[in-house]
Amino acid sequence: MLRSRLSSIILPQLSSSVRYLSTKRPELDAVIFDVDGTLIDTVDYHAKSWQDALEYYNIKSNLADVRMQIGKAADQLLPMFATEEQIRKYSKDISARKAKVFEETYLEKVKPFPGVRELFELIKKRNIPIALASSAKTDELELYKNIANVSDLVDFQTSSNSKDVKRSKPYPDIFLAALKLLKNPSTDRVIVVGDTPWDAQAAVAAKLRIAGVLCGGVDEKILRESGCSWIYKDIIDLTKNYDKLTKEVLKI
Repeated sequence: MLRSRLSSIILPQLSSSVRYLSTKRPELDAVIFDVDGTLIDTVDYHAKSWQDALEYYNIKSNLADVRMQIGKAADQLLPMFATEEQIRKYSKDISARKAKVFEETYLEKVKPFPGVRELFELIKKRNIPIALASSAKTDELELYKNIANVSDLVDFQTSSNSKDVKRSKPYPDIFLAALKLLKNPSTDRVIVVGDTPWDAQAAVAAKLRIAGVLCGGVDEKILRESGCSWIYKDIIDLTKNYDKLTKEVLKI
């Protein structure tokens, strides 16, 4: 009698729980975002600032070539244009001038790409941690979060001068540092979103899969050849296809 009574109470509850578990939407363990060119429209401004700083120290560069290197921090960008001697003598000064030019000439012009906050809100509503992994310095990243209006939605962040980052993209250090902050989730349940070949190469080196966005201005072919498994026109396009992307990442 007691067993029958317990069964009548417990079994419906178990059945309800099983239905809930079986219909619950599978989710990613984390999403890691690049920032410049992915969330905020800064690539041209950074390129012009770097070119100005290089020319100030009599280092010749082509703006298109400089633009293609955006996504790297100074440690990886400067060797593309300067000699070892120039880097040894002027690297800190070049970086300082670049930062000054960017702040004084271009920072007030920086805007987020449309739909950034909406995508972050969608991800957070599903209780998925968001990390930023940027080649910017920490103080710059704080500004960028405010510009993108996502400061309250970011769980973790790493930057080019974070303590666990020895080398900037295309090395994997920034993404590995982000994974560490995320408590090392399984890499096959995490997606990176970025806009440059350096994002893609760094993600692949960290054994992460990456979705590329074209809003940073890099050609789709280059992004795919660098390791992007998915390509979206922009953040709005990614948001529209977020559920499909999740299913493909999780292979369901």
